[in-house]
Amino acid sequence: MILERQKEFMVIGWSQPEQQRAGQAPSSAWAQVEAAQRQGRLPCLLIPQPAHAVLAGEIAAQLTCFGQLPPEIIRAIQMHDTGWAASDAQQIQRLRGPNAGNVRPISFLTISPREAEEAWNASIDAVSAFSTLGAAVVSRHFTLIAQHDPQQHRHFLEAQKSRASQPTPDIEAKIETWSAALGFCDLLSLFLLCGLSREVEIPIAHPSSTQAKTAPRIKIRLDGGHIHFAPQAAIGGSTWTIHALCHPLPAHGPRTETLTWVVA
Repeated sequence: MILERQKEFMVIGWSQPEQQRAGQAPSSAWAQVEAAQRQGRLPCLLIPQPAHAVLAGEIAAQLTCFGQLPPEIIRAIQMHDTGWAASDAQQIQRLRGPNAGNVRPISFLTISPREAEEAWNASIDAVSAFSTLGAAVVSRHFTLIAQHDPQQHRHFLEAQKSRASQPTPDIEAKIETWSAALGFCDLLSLFLLCGLSREVEIPIAHPSSTQAKTAPRIKIRLDGGHIHFAPQAAIGGSTWTIHALCHPLPAHGPRTETLTWVVA
């Protein structure tokens, strides 16, 4: 009997940025992230999705364009990809094996709908253990993503609809704002990890929502380790840091790399 091997997915990053051509207009941050994740060049950096989520939470704590976020919502953003922990650990173990060599890592973009839903549900459950509102925000985040492929994610969408309560208009407005903040921080974290130096735009709305098409946009530009926002969207001087694994495993020198960004 042939057993299907479980696939593992994570964020693939780079510390050496690709330069933007002079005069090139700002582009969609997601389009740049998607292109970077699909190129599969080596060497690269391995970032587990829960670690990427922690970076998104660090960003959320210093973000100003969505107002001051409650601590439980910042924690929910930090934990919104907790459900990926086991599969990412499996991939790291595989890529650190004695015969790994130049085996290419598997990006999260290659995920199947079933595997995505398993991780989404596990993440929502983890957040619901400490915050009902936080779980509602994480559920809204994944629901907005799933709605771009409603046939493939029909069961997930139905389940989330049935588990959702009927919040008051005031609470619903807060969930919408906090979900937008999660989507913004999630995309910005991915953009930073992909080592992109291009100037991009991210809407002040959840990037997967219909409101994103018409919402005001923040221009973001990386200059070395400094991040420039226009208009200013985070507290100046804020520092965001993440540790990533080098791949392939170097014969000599550090096996990890620390990435740091400072808000200009």
